[in-house]
Amino acid sequence: MSERDEIVDSPGFIRQRRNLILVSLVLAFAQVTDLTIHKLSFFGAEGTINAPVSIVPFLTVFWLYFLWRFWQAFTAVSRKPTKNRYREIKKTLLERIAVKRALIHYRDNLPPLLPGERQAWMPHDEEPTDQGAKVLLVTKIVEQSSTGAPSQKHLEVDFSHSEMRKIRARSILHLILTADEFSEYYLPFGIAAIPFLVWIWQICHR
Repeated sequence: MSERDEIVDSPGFIRQRRNLILVSLVLAFAQVTDLTIHKLSFFGAEGTINAPVSIVPFLTVFWLYFLWRFWQAFTAVSRKPTKNRYREIKKTLLERIAVKRALIHYRDNLPPLLPGERQAWMPHDEEPTDQGAKVLLVTKIVEQSSTGAPSQKHLEVDFSHSEMRKIRARSILHLILTADEFSEYYLPFGIAAIPFLVWIWQICHR
């Protein structure tokens, strides 16, 4: 994702994300360690609790509240849909591979490619076929004529099902590791799920 397209999140969204991550980790720690309250301190005044109280129910209320608040901030933020960003990454990767494969023949044979210009591009997404997918490339090629005027030549490049699976996997990996889509927007939901998973684990091992 380029700096030009990067979305600057609002302070409210960043705050709700931070609150959700913190309360989720504290709640998970309290669940595992059975954290209890023995003493309270309020404006210098201290009080002792005769029967220690588990802090987990109170943290669960905070966890539900901050999860709800983060969901509100998540749905309100203005950003490009994840599906569109995935398609852009996949198209860029697919175009690079298709251009390299399609222009091998023209590097050693006539007609030559126009020097110093974009040699080929992929105007549309891939088209599914029975064998996998088909990519249409538009190229600028110098035809052997009296004028040598450039003309657009369409080339088709075929990809197998296995090749498309690899390209999709690389696109998803790029979206997770390189772009901020996963870490900024979806990872907080994964961290928020940790207390729920701990709760399920505790129920199964009782």
